[in-house]
Amino acid sequence: MRQDQILEVKNLCTSFNSERGKMKAVDGVSFSVNKGEILGVVGESGCGKSVTSQSILRLYDEKYTASYEGEILFDGRDILRLPQSTMQSIRGGQISMVFQDALSSLNPVLKIGDQITEPLRIHQKMAKRQAREKALEMLRLVGIPAAEKRIDQYPHELSGGMRQRVMIAIALACRPKLLIADEPTTALDVTIQAQIMDLIVELNRELNMGVILITHDLSVVAETCSRVVVMYLGQIVEEAEVNQIFDHPSHPYTLGLMKSIPKISGKRDERLYMIKGMVPLLSQIPNGCRFAPRCPYATEQCAREMPDLIPVNEKQKVRCWHAVSSESVPAASEVG
Repeated sequence: MRQDQILEVKNLCTSFNSERGKMKAVDGVSFSVNKGEILGVVGESGCGKSVTSQSILRLYDEKYTASYEGEILFDGRDILRLPQSTMQSIRGGQISMVFQDALSSLNPVLKIGDQITEPLRIHQKMAKRQAREKALEMLRLVGIPAAEKRIDQYPHELSGGMRQRVMIAIALACRPKLLIADEPTTALDVTIQAQIMDLIVELNRELNMGVILITHDLSVVAETCSRVVVMYLGQIVEEAEVNQIFDHPSHPYTLGLMKSIPKISGKRDERLYMIKGMVPLLSQIPNGCRFAPRCPYATEQCAREMPDLIPVNEKQKVRCWHAVSSESVPAASEVG
């Protein structure tokens, strides 16, 4: 690992046990995250984004449910080779995660204050009073008004935006080196979405922590991320710096995602572009290039052979036999 890297994932494979045998949900994924960087991970639902992020923390039951292969280097240690007792000290202490749905992620029978103080008492061995003061500080940090009142409330007593802020407060309580934000603004109105994203960016800069931002919203990626990873059906199909991937997408799937973005200058009666078909099930993964059945540029070679993820220039990698030149795609400044 380079000194500026906080995380390096090498050839990660995550498989789930099923009645039909092992299903590989993540297949040979490799990427890195630098200190103080926000890495965007995009793709449709079912492309393996959340499975990848939860694999980093080894959240799946390794005895009955899932198995991992490859390497996940965090601070120079391979997470996949560590005992569960060591992983317990890493989860929440050094790597934290903000999940999609705060209401189902928070414990409904515990007060907000108890849930924020728990990681502080476990990882930093704080006394109860000291942990409560720190919890109040975190609530103020994430912009929750009347923190002294909110700390003794239950999750159902808070709005969706406040619950999401509480999730971020819990995740950041121990000042982690890496934050994984999995669709952190799902189901929130646009005003609250903007506030949450501004908060994550601000804390990213203040704490110099690495951030993995998983999202469907390409406008958020254009605004906040420095690099982007595009996933499709468990694989990375393109990786590039954010400006490069918006101005010159090379994989047909990336190009389709870009063309699907509503344009600010679009005509009222203009129909949005749609990528044909749907992401197939893990039991129906096609041979060759996984995007070939939906790709307008596919040839017989695409249906027969799987392309490797190879560099097309110094700042961009693509997994495609026939990498395309960008057509009419919205520039990053036009993404609304």
